[in-house]
Formats: sequence, structure tokens, C-alpha cells
Amino acid sequence: MGFRDMDLNDQVRASLRRDSRLAGLRIDVDVRNGIVHLRGSVPGRARRHALKLARSVESVAAVIDEMDSG
Repeated sequence: MGFRDMDLNDQVRASLRRDSRLAGLRIDVDVRNGIVHLRGSVPGRARRHALKLARSVESVAAVIDEMDSG
């Protein structure tokens, strides 16, 4: 993971942690070449919200949803 990817990883994680709608959910974040991979067991509405938050982080090239509906 390059420096840019580490920064993006930190930014996406912080964005997800700060959101009260995602409190208590474990969402794993992995970034490769600016592409964010989200994993975990996340209910539908929270899942869509997590994807939206990750996409809103500046410099994210794409977000890959690898979460299941839990």
C-alpha cells in the first residue's frame, strides 16, 4: 500500500467512524491504487450509507462493495 493509499484508508475509516448511523458496525477498509474495498456484515440501509460516505472522500477513484447484508 502506497502513501496515497494509506492516507485514503485513514480518511475513509475516519469518515465511517464519525457517522452515528454506522456505530457498532464493523466495516473493514482496504485501499489499493485509490480503489476502496469495503467488507463486513452490514444491513441494507447502513450499507448504502457506508458506500456513499466512502465515495465522498476526496481522491477515491472507486468503491468496491464486498459487504454482505448480515
